[in-house]
Amino acid sequence: MLSAATSSRRALLFARALPASARASSAAATAPAPTPAAAAPSPAPAARAPLTPTFKTRYIVERTATGQLPVYSDVRNGGTNHVTVVRRIKGSAELLRDDLARFLADGHIDPVTRPPGVSLRHTSRAVEVKGRWVAEVKGWLEMRGF
Repeated sequence: MLSAATSSRRALLFARALPASARASSAAATAPAPTPAAAAPSPAPAARAPLTPTFKTRYIVERTATGQLPVYSDVRNGGTNHVTVVRRIKGSAELLRDDLARFLADGHIDPVTRPPGVSLRHTSRAVEVKGRWVAEVKGWLEMRGF
């Protein structure tokens, strides 16, 4: 069960990451439906903003054989250290690390603590994030079209 602070943090992260046009369309989607008499004609499908924006990047995160994103949580040091791991990276893993670090730093709202550290493990070409960030990283990757 997620706490209220965790769910509000996730909402803030994704609200900051979405472009303004997607925020407006998602706000309109959550508004109550108008009555049939006051309903206006819906815009043409070509005028609607895409649900998942596509970005041109120099890296790809390949999905697993079952179609899932390769983002895992790992517990180290006898259960005292939690790490989120992104695997199956093709292309520039350094750019993925930088983009992910920027996303997590932009959404970090706690003035007392630092944003989570993001590092690259060169031997396995996996990106590691300190802490439990599996849901946020998966959401960010899906938003970017992976």
